[in-house]
Amino acid sequence: MNTPELNSIQTDEDIDQLLPQITNWGRWGKQDQLGTVNFITARQRLKAVTLVKKGRTVSLAREISVTKTEGIPRGTYEMLRDDDGSRDFIGMIFHGFALTHLDALCHAFAGQGKMYNGFSVEEVTADGSNKLGIERMAAKGLSGRGILLDVAAVKKTVLSPGTPILPKDLEEAEEAQHIVVEEGDILLVRTGAGARNTREQRAGLHPQCLPWLHERRVAVLGSDGDNDVHPSEFKRWASSMHSVAIPYMGLPLLDNAELDTLSQVCREEGRWEFFLTIAPWRLHGTTSSPVNPIALF
Repeated sequence: MNTPELNSIQTDEDIDQLLPQITNWGRWGKQDQLGTVNFITARQRLKAVTLVKKGRTVSLAREISVTKTEGIPRGTYEMLRDDDGSRDFIGMIFHGFALTHLDALCHAFAGQGKMYNGFSVEEVTADGSNKLGIERMAAKGLSGRGILLDVAAVKKTVLSPGTPILPKDLEEAEEAQHIVVEEGDILLVRTGAGARNTREQRAGLHPQCLPWLHERRVAVLGSDGDNDVHPSEFKRWASSMHSVAIPYMGLPLLDNAELDTLSQVCREEGRWEFFLTIAPWRLHGTTSSPVNPIALF
């Protein structure tokens, strides 16, 4: 792949130069609305099922309170109770740094009035997005081989918020764990910072990882933060896992996953691959969905 040297991606202009080489517009046709999820084939799902040996399950979702968890925008909860039983009203913005959620491909725009695959931003209306909404992925759900690259464990330290993860860190984790990220994998990257990540400071992937993710043909990227490092030396592309990976590569992001328990189970089982399912809500036209990803060993 004729991309710039990874360590040369240091400025917004470097990413400008990189974009044409990692953009997936038209790769699966002009009407495609799934992006890199297309890398997960039926054959790969069947192969991933063989990773289930014991029936052991691990949830990758954070347990939260709608009104008592810092970082949930406009969180509203009302318990409705009467003599016959109870029900509740829940309202919130799913995006942020607390709720485990999957970003749809209409979440981030590519500029010049376009979203992933060239769809117009005018498709995003007051009633929801006509294109690239979460229902596109929810229709069949996401399932396949999950891989945890436990960067925190390999470095033997919890990464401080603001720490960048570089391609060499991902490859060091591959070598230490004796595993290789392949086409169609659902890649999870553990920083260990977890809920300590905030809008102002968060550990995550450096933009140098963009061509690495593109070359490996990763289907979905997830982390225990929002996948982006902040602060960084970039301005226009400061949150490149969102502003580049989503609208240009068509790469869905799993944000704020709970990966500490998964890390412990992986060590106990002696492997960092597993069958993984992610089931978004079938909400038409929304930009994200809460999810409870389940890893099966």
